Amino acid sequence: MNLSTLNVFRLATMKMGWLSARQGVLAQNIANADTPDYRAKDLKAPSFSKAISNGNTYRNVKLVQTAKGHMIAPVNSVGTRLIKERNKDVYEVSPNKNAVIMEEQLMKISESSMSFKLASSIYSKNLSMFKMALNGSGR
Repeated sequence: MNLSTLNVFRLATMKMGWLSARQGVLAQNIANADTPDYRAKDLKAPSFSKAISNGNTYRNVKLVQTAKGHMIAPVNSVGTRLIKERNKDVYEVSPNKNAVIMEEQLMKISESSMSFKLASSIYSKNLSMFKMALNGSGR
């Protein structure tokens, strides 16, 4: 059984990959904190709805309104590239025109670290549920 075909594993892997790439970009920002004219960069977060619609499982599933109170979700176009590097608009610039705010970069690194731990925990917990179901333990 290939676990990458299951959305929970595919999305957790995608999120961990994005977070790893983001850590590299944030580390570059910190490394260039004294470089003149350097602007801090960040990666655009992947969209959950685009990631789901990229998978084969839910490609042809249409949402329907089964009761009056239900809202019909708009159909989004699927982008081909989930990760883009972008320059951030800055409000604080040093005299050498460097726009890296160290506190902001450290907060982003901490946030990425916590998100990585969450995604890896989701992956491992779902994997342990599959193992438990296959082994027949927990009865």
